[in-house]
Amino acid sequence: MSTDLSIIRPMTPDAWRQKNPEFPWLDSEDLGFLQRILARLDVIDSDTPVTAAEKAGEGNMNLTLRVTTPSDSVIVKQSRPWVEKYPQIEAPWDRAISEKRFYQAVSRIKGVEERMPELLAFDDDARILVLEDLGPAADFTDVYQGIPLGDDELRDLGTFAAALHTVEHRATDDHLANRAMRKLNHQHIFVIPLQPGGVAGMGLDLDDLEPGLADAASLTQTDGRFVEIALETGDRYLSDGTRLVHGDYFPGSFLRTETRGVFVIDPEFGYLGDPSFDLGVFIAHLALARQERALAETFLDAYLASPDAPEVDPILLARYAGCEVVRRLIGVAQLPIEPTHYGFRADLLQAARATAISGRYGLLWS
Repeated sequence: MSTDLSIIRPMTPDAWRQKNPEFPWLDSEDLGFLQRILARLDVIDSDTPVTAAEKAGEGNMNLTLRVTTPSDSVIVKQSRPWVEKYPQIEAPWDRAISEKRFYQAVSRIKGVEERMPELLAFDDDARILVLEDLGPAADFTDVYQGIPLGDDELRDLGTFAAALHTVEHRATDDHLANRAMRKLNHQHIFVIPLQPGGVAGMGLDLDDLEPGLADAASLTQTDGRFVEIALETGDRYLSDGTRLVHGDYFPGSFLRTETRGVFVIDPEFGYLGDPSFDLGVFIAHLALARQERALAETFLDAYLASPDAPEVDPILLARYAGCEVVRRLIGVAQLPIEPTHYGFRADLLQAARATAISGRYGLLWS
């Protein structure tokens, strides 16, 4: 097991721009350029001005802007060859194309397309997506500050996942496989957190998050049975399937809108694989957010209530959940959880190992 150092490079965004001077790099301050892009894609008329552009949300992967005209606004996303939040990490440049394909694949799936923003236009060469602006909305990351999800929200998210997973695709649909993004995610879930010092290169000191967390991480990284299961689960994650999976089914990918209910966004990690991955990731984040176990049951009950949802593998679900918890506690992609001083992270880390080894997700609340 070794870290793929090709995903962590010192090449800066400026260096990428200098290397690719002809690429249409988006800039929130260049309103004229944004106007020309939107007019070329027939989103606005050629004489309609862009009056403002600002960052939309706290997404990690892409540059995401809310672009406003005198009469409307749209969301413009561009994927660049780095992770927007961590520009020292290289990321597949074509992920916007993979996201476009996801939106196209779900555009006629009842229970899915009406819970996602409409794809209005795209430009493969510029790696740009133009999406419907859902209006005033907030993501669900307030759960990490102890704000509970409502039962209706949990049921909406359960039924959305069931509707998404119900449709079976051809195993030969390589345009939905999204293997490059899976390779990136695999490194961050199943490899980097299990290597001693794996996050040191990102400037992350685990003991700043909780005293003693580095020692707890070492216990996880040297637990032979857990590492074995994590590697097996990672191999399973990389294998192709026939069910379309969102791939990042966590609170940062959900929006509460003022008038239209819950929406699901940011499917750039979507791929054909295990539905249990989405379910395990969601349940992991309920535990990370210190939500009650009953919320996991409400979510799963809504999922299983769909008569056409695929059968759930509880052991695989638990393994994905355990690995996701480990990744979020001692990996690069940290959550907006305040530093703790009472062993919460270390205790949950131990529970995550037990969850993966036993195949019982309920141990996350033990």
